[in-house]
Amino acid sequence: MTTTPNANTAAGANDPGNEEFKTPMPGAFDPSLIQRLIDEGVFIETAAGLMAAEVPDVPADHSLAEHEKNLLAAVLVGTDDQRERWGLFRRAIGLRFDEVVPGSIWTQPGLRALALEIDELFRGRRDIDVLNANAIREDLRQRALEGRFRGSLFQIEEALSEVIAWGDDGLIHPELDFKIACRLFQSAKARALFYPGLRKLLAREQIDCGIDGELESCRQLLNDATSITAGRYRQSFQVCSEADARRECLALASLPAEQRPKPISTGIPSLDIDMRGGVLPGTGDSTWVLAAKSGVGKTTVGIAAAMGLAINGASVLVLSCELSRRAIGARLLANYCRRASGVFTPRYSANELEGRGEVIEGRDFEHLNQLSAQFEQSIAPNGQRMGRVLYQSHFAATVEELAALVEDCKSAHPELAAVVLDHFHAMGPTPGYGSNTTAELAARATAIKALAGRCELDVFVVAQLNRGAYGNPTGPDVSHLAGTSELERYASAVWLIDRPKLDEFTPSQPGLLEVHHGKYRHGQMAAGSDLSKTTIRLDRSHCYLEGDEARKLFTGTDLYPGVECL
Repeated sequence: MTTTPNANTAAGANDPGNEEFKTPMPGAFDPSLIQRLIDEGVFIETAAGLMAAEVPDVPADHSLAEHEKNLLAAVLVGTDDQRERWGLFRRAIGLRFDEVVPGSIWTQPGLRALALEIDELFRGRRDIDVLNANAIREDLRQRALEGRFRGSLFQIEEALSEVIAWGDDGLIHPELDFKIACRLFQSAKARALFYPGLRKLLAREQIDCGIDGELESCRQLLNDATSITAGRYRQSFQVCSEADARRECLALASLPAEQRPKPISTGIPSLDIDMRGGVLPGTGDSTWVLAAKSGVGKTTVGIAAAMGLAINGASVLVLSCELSRRAIGARLLANYCRRASGVFTPRYSANELEGRGEVIEGRDFEHLNQLSAQFEQSIAPNGQRMGRVLYQSHFAATVEELAALVEDCKSAHPELAAVVLDHFHAMGPTPGYGSNTTAELAARATAIKALAGRCELDVFVVAQLNRGAYGNPTGPDVSHLAGTSELERYASAVWLIDRPKLDEFTPSQPGLLEVHHGKYRHGQMAAGSDLSKTTIRLDRSHCYLEGDEARKLFTGTDLYPGVECL
């Protein structure tokens, strides 16, 4: 609608109760009033005349700050751990695991300080690992007493009290449903970015200037608003400088030995000796290859390594392109039950836990219920806290699909330290390579290596050996990796697993496997011993390591409870 309103009409339309607007003006026209209404965004001045500004579709009693309170209250109210919710919010606006929630998206200093405190806790930068209002308060109090807090306690406490009161006022708040609160926040923030800029842009319509600048401003404005609703609100790419190298290296070099991160063991000595003891959470960027012929037990070893890392404190993600979620979960829990028993027991095997073996009932079922409850609560068999065990099945997924899943999981769980991919040759082909399988497999290996570095993870890649490994008199070597040499090239270690045979007439001993150490980029912890081949023994029904020849290197330590030296 185009109009040139007089002052009475314009004022009456916006504030009929304002006496200033009701006062008649000489000539029924007041340029200063019209200009003020334009400045306030009530009207937009265009080449065709004045246009009424579009009113944003936001509830009249909800400002952007109120949407921010809704979001923070949905995370902080209650006594449960709400880290998962904060992770969902971070993913909704498109942040990577290593990016900080920008302070610029919060309108009030107190809410900004509180949100950044929540984000630091979520990213593992605080002494506690529980996210709710009580935990935030206790952590702030403790850090203040020890002189480690820098900031205004009053400001954060005031914001925290305001947010909690907002969520616990006794009224019904459907917007405090987290997904609704998150979506409303995104919409309100996008409007706050878009509409003021749009008004300024339209106000310049009569200015005689090139259209290119206007189009670029419009494009930037639209991109800024879309980024927060479409999950692309992330920081711009930055490079490091000499100052960054100096600061980081001095901090690392002066860190006392007792405070330096210790490698977390896989629970399998034959793997640890090629990994300098295990994985270092937060610094991973390596790929480790476990390869074998079909049916030898490469997936069993991969599950055993995943559970070993988790029992020792690292969070692990297991992804399979050929096992169902039920099968993966059964193998993980079977390993836990076998560890908890301390001695061999045929009960609680993967088959039984998949519902394919004998029925578990009576006291056995009660014990299983107790063990599975401990497993659910991430309590190790020895009573210590263990890492998270996450898993998913994605049949014939492409490497791009798996990489997206891993990145999403890392954003939700920044403590994630390792991923087991089962397996390399069961992944679906990436479109665009046609019949050039070798090139596609090489690109697949490159993508996995890039994923490890990008997400600061150790990736265990389970792979298949080609037919050349069958009947080879000296056993398999890295040349037998099927399809591409890139997998071996990027790997920090390659383990080739086979069944030992005395001769062609003697069957191999059940559960006994040979680990051929095909590559170990960082050297071995063998202290001069020749451990290019070691023997391990597995309880395959529970994916559990019973014995390992490399255990002799760790004699006198309790690093591998229940594992004998072969």
